[in-house]
Amino acid sequence: MVDDPDFGLRAAVDGLGLAYTLEALAEPFLRSGQLIRVLEEWSPAIEGMMLYYPGRRHVPATLRALIDMLRSTSNSNAHSAKRSVRNPFIQK
Repeated sequence: MVDDPDFGLRAAVDGLGLAYTLEALAEPFLRSGQLIRVLEEWSPAIEGMMLYYPGRRHVPATLRALIDMLRSTSNSNAHSAKRSVRNPFIQK
């Protein structure tokens, strides 16, 4: 485990293990053949954003405003794009 995606990617390129990273970061190494995809069926495509925050009991007003803004943006874009994975910001 590493706390720097570039370091983890570099370790994978150097043959030290697997890297679970953003496709955009790995793309040059995938194109050059320095990396190959593994376990692709276990890595579903997720379009959009994810937001992680602690608990639901006390959400600061600024964070609540951000969440509401992201939800409204997601709702307006939901009809124009197909999602591979259910978007957690869209309420039904």
